[in-house]
Amino acid sequence: MQVMYDVVYNIITIIIVLYVLYKVKYTTDRQTNTILFINILWATALISSIVIASDLLVGRSGKIYTFAQTLLIDIRYGISGIIGCYWCIYIMCENPKRRKWLFMGNRYYIMHIPAFFLMIFSLESFFTGHIAYADSLTNKIVAGKYHFVQIAVTYFYFTAASSFTLVRLIRGKYDRSYWPTKVLFSFLPCLAGIAHLLIADVGFVWITLALLLMMEHVDFVNAQVSTDSLTKLNNRGAFDRYLKTSLAEDYVNVYLIMIDVDFFKQINDTYGHIEGDNALIETAKLLKLVCSLNSEPKSCFLARYGGDEFAIIMSAHSPEIAEGFREDIVHLFESSGRVDSDGANFKINISVGMARAYSDDEKELISSADSALYMEKKRNHNLLKGGSGAR
Repeated sequence: MQVMYDVVYNIITIIIVLYVLYKVKYTTDRQTNTILFINILWATALISSIVIASDLLVGRSGKIYTFAQTLLIDIRYGISGIIGCYWCIYIMCENPKRRKWLFMGNRYYIMHIPAFFLMIFSLESFFTGHIAYADSLTNKIVAGKYHFVQIAVTYFYFTAASSFTLVRLIRGKYDRSYWPTKVLFSFLPCLAGIAHLLIADVGFVWITLALLLMMEHVDFVNAQVSTDSLTKLNNRGAFDRYLKTSLAEDYVNVYLIMIDVDFFKQINDTYGHIEGDNALIETAKLLKLVCSLNSEPKSCFLARYGGDEFAIIMSAHSPEIAEGFREDIVHLFESSGRVDSDGANFKINISVGMARAYSDDEKELISSADSALYMEKKRNHNLLKGGSGAR
């Protein structure tokens, strides 16, 4: 009966995971956190499939079945450490500062050491049965002498992830609408681990993980309605809605500023996508700073327009005020725009184009700002003479 429950649990887990994967595959967001999220989904589906196959082998006698069962056990335990590792890294990357710290130097790879140790130990256990082995008569999984190693490594990661989430929750780093999910993130993996210890080899952990992944996806989709996942700025959808409303209410004093990171592709090619992400995060931080520091009588709506482009919708009483603000952006990046980490050290160069609205036609304004940005970008590229933006 227990085996049947286990099979049902893991079939449900696979259905949930495949559904979330189906949904995630249509997102255009391919930042680090999304890639980690997808890897966790695939690994969870794989381990649940292995558990089902293992359950179906129970009661089958013979060397071939015992060999297959032992192999499945060791693969399963090896993957469990990888899932825990990526789960912990995924949670850590929610905090931009912690994320930057993690990818400095060799910290990211150091995080993998317990998981890689468990994988090697699982391979060794195939020959020695130190972690687990298959009973030769019943083909059931039997805990080995060092079975606690697998539990310790896997739940080390889950507990660390829960602790990070709980600390951020206490510090008020999450929007209230995400509190239910984050509370469950903090406690459910640990509770599932306790259940796993009390009722061995029942897939509480993986169905719990699948449910949490689904909840995380729902929160992610809700956030996408107005927030960019990487920079935490307003996203393109929020930009379109705000621009349309602003122009409809009073287009006379509306200006659109378009900002583009110069040679962003070369930054990715030279330093990797992690440092490319850091360049976008640093750009967003400086743009938020200049919007908050400028005291002229205007309002700013800052958004990530797409890729390496950002946009600011502003209301100003005169072209001089708007131009002064545009120059403030340029000067701030000339003095402060830099990514400096163990993995890379380069200057962030930007191009800034601006246009004033002369009607309530948002396409006309975007086209004018885009043309101004193109001219500015062409001028800057000529000045930089084919540089990559790295110095």
